[in-house]
Amino acid sequence: MSKWLSRGMVKCGGLSLIIGFLLCVQSNGVANAYFNVGRDTFTISNSPGYCFAMAAFSRWYYLLHHGEPSLRAVLDKNAQQRLARDLQQFYSKNLITIQADYCNRFHRNQGESFKHFLSGLMIGDPRIVLLMNKGKRGIVLHAVLAYEWLPEDNVVKVYDPNYINAERFIDLEQRQYRSLDVTYNEICFPEVLDDHSALVAKMEKLYDTYIAKHHLIRNSRGRRAASNGSAYR
Repeated sequence: MSKWLSRGMVKCGGLSLIIGFLLCVQSNGVANAYFNVGRDTFTISNSPGYCFAMAAFSRWYYLLHHGEPSLRAVLDKNAQQRLARDLQQFYSKNLITIQADYCNRFHRNQGESFKHFLSGLMIGDPRIVLLMNKGKRGIVLHAVLAYEWLPEDNVVKVYDPNYINAERFIDLEQRQYRSLDVTYNEICFPEVLDDHSALVAKMEKLYDTYIAKHHLIRNSRGRRAASNGSAYR
């Protein structure tokens, strides 16, 4: 069995039966969260290795603040960089073991894990997908955010933090995904991380720090400017 940080990593296989079943019970076969990679994502590069943070916060902001100004509209690139770094550090320190335990638990029953993943997409909930490559350079991990499943081709559309404004696709039949110069051949659908209480609390704190206070100050300045302007009319 392949290892993910000395734990377990579910292999991308055994999906055919569950996909066939879901297509039978879903008359239209649609699973789309209507997430937009040109609007609801970061505009910075993932070169420092903040992929999980960028995927997770994009998802959280989309679900909690849909209808408000988009993520890229409320955070400049410097703030995006600081927020992503802070959240990635939290993930690395607090969630790696939880992630590994979950992927190990479902390594013999990926159909069940995929069913939960697909159920999320069907109710408009983008889902985190974890990928791994184990090669000569050691273990390479990567996180993306899935937002649509195309059953005819058995592919999943994802936001990949390595690519700005680009729709990317994971081919579930091929059991692999290439991002930049790395080909990932193992996959996990870790629902345990989607709404993990500590992760949500951390993102709420980051929202207050990098977004809410910033807009409160900006709105306050705007009101003062409007007030000063009216005095000279």
